[in-house]
Amino acid sequence: MNDPGLDDAIADEAGALDHTSSHKKENPDQDEKSSGPQYPQAARWWLANTAYPLMAGTFGPMASAFNICSLSQPWRMDLTSSGGIDVSDPKWVTSINAVSLVFALIANLALSLNMARRIRFEIAQPIIIIGWYVSSALLISILIPFGVMMYKPENNGRIYAQSYYYGAFAAGIYFIISSFMVVTGYGAWRGHYSRKYNLTTSQRTLMLQTIIFCFYLLGGAAVFARIEHWRFLDALYWADYTLLTIGVGNFAPTTHLGRGLLFPYAVGGIIILGLIISSMRTLMLEKGRQKIGDILTNHTHDFLTKQAFSDRSRLHGIVPSLDANNAEAEGRSEREQRKMEFIAMRQVRKLATVQHKWISLLVSFTLWMTMWLIGGVVFWRSESHAQWSYFQALYFAYTTLLTIGYGDLYPISSLGKSFFVFWSLLAVPTITILISSIGDTLIRLVRDVTLFIGEITILPGDQSFVDRIKDLSKISWVGWWLDETTGENKEKNRRGSGSDYGRTPLEAEEQKKEKQAQERGDVAAENIHHYHYLIFRELRKMMEHASSNPSKEFDYLEWEYFLDLIGGANRLNGDGDAEKSQTRDWNWLDKKNPLLGHKTEVEWLLGALTDALGRELKRASQVHSSAESSDGSKEIDEK
Repeated sequence: MNDPGLDDAIADEAGALDHTSSHKKENPDQDEKSSGPQYPQAARWWLANTAYPLMAGTFGPMASAFNICSLSQPWRMDLTSSGGIDVSDPKWVTSINAVSLVFALIANLALSLNMARRIRFEIAQPIIIIGWYVSSALLISILIPFGVMMYKPENNGRIYAQSYYYGAFAAGIYFIISSFMVVTGYGAWRGHYSRKYNLTTSQRTLMLQTIIFCFYLLGGAAVFARIEHWRFLDALYWADYTLLTIGVGNFAPTTHLGRGLLFPYAVGGIIILGLIISSMRTLMLEKGRQKIGDILTNHTHDFLTKQAFSDRSRLHGIVPSLDANNAEAEGRSEREQRKMEFIAMRQVRKLATVQHKWISLLVSFTLWMTMWLIGGVVFWRSESHAQWSYFQALYFAYTTLLTIGYGDLYPISSLGKSFFVFWSLLAVPTITILISSIGDTLIRLVRDVTLFIGEITILPGDQSFVDRIKDLSKISWVGWWLDETTGENKEKNRRGSGSDYGRTPLEAEEQKKEKQAQERGDVAAENIHHYHYLIFRELRKMMEHASSNPSKEFDYLEWEYFLDLIGGANRLNGDGDAEKSQTRDWNWLDKKNPLLGHKTEVEWLLGALTDALGRELKRASQVHSSAESSDGSKEIDEK
């Protein structure tokens, strides 16, 4: 299954769901938000507080489904008979296996109740950890002696059935996710974050989606096994490669009823699986990218800032020199120094973004290659009786990962079929992650290069061919990647930029009041209404920019103008020097500056302008109330 194309819809729905939940009276996530400053290492511990519980909620139901599979059929088969006959397991094996499933289900229930805020973290966490560890230990306690027992003479001609391997997969997953939850509990105990999972409402629904898919997979396998007279685990193998749209082909429905039921079953399963893959990528991986991006931005900020203040730096071609000695020698003013700081932070953001995208591609590619190569090794060994070469195993794993499914090769052994189900549920989603990373890097690079070649050849551009060549000859390759404009060479006046086409009634009203104040000679009122008009106009423009993709970035002169506008209320009210600009109070080298934050520049300015408008309207309301009170007092005195 390639990219299902559901990411945008899921992201919008998740945002709406989380936004709705955040406005409830009892907001369970409010504690984490309010207590954020108390946990300075939140970015480093994001895996423990968010990713690990989310992984446990995703893989816990999968492990329980494998546990059920291990109970569905005996663990041995006798190949001396035609087609193979199941060999009954000892009762103690079945009993211990069933007890392990009970403990696992209790752990899954405790995790879901804790995510739903029905039981406290301190109560649920021990139940989850102990439950999964006990389940893993019980399964291992029968897997090992059962494996030794297979070497006894009476087991000659017998092999492990698929159910035995499903038990091994379940034991391994139980142990891994339980260990993850130990790390989560340790971080909360040490005070790195609050004793609650840092999960949004939409993230918590991922566990429910996984449970639904597991029931759908097992239920469909049971129905088709009955209709087509397959073994249950063979039907599960068929259902897996059907819902993953691989189509291996060694099992296919032959009855009219089975083929008829395939229509709704395949569509429903593909939709559910697509939702899970998109939810994992949108709700977990994108958050993970954001946290990794924060770490990369901080490291890049520290490194380039140190280089910028070093008079011996070799990176001044990338980031401008901010050394005081150089500034004094070059005669830079305070404003010019701040402009250089702005350029340096813009370069930090661009460098961190480039690093982030290529690191994400490298990690995704490494993960995909690992799944491919490991899958090839296992299929090579499991299908040794069919005389598969390692190249054939790689070929089969590759066509499976890309959901091609030619059907010329397919696993026939018990290990091969069971591992296929386990491996494909993990491996196939990795291709969607890889495709997403390729889209952010290689495909975008090819697109940019194509557009650049088109502009200098046959496609119309903003510059002529000669001017473009002149520009290229003046900049280095670093400058081409990190081109930064401060707006100094732009002739357009920022304060009057853009037309008033489509202006709102509020803008027209403020312009009318400004003109009336000018006619009566009230300079103070004229300035105030002009200021209101500017804020309304820029808010309208910001809302227009908010829909643009990629998001608009502003040059230094525009930032200077906007920050002046945001701080204009104080100057109009006499709270500061009229010549003092808001930009002079701004430290661009601070890690919390808007160029390095999570919000885009448009989002940050939209919020800041809205806050400025709110403060100004509140001040105007207070002035109006004071004027009414004064007029009332005068009337009383006259009477």
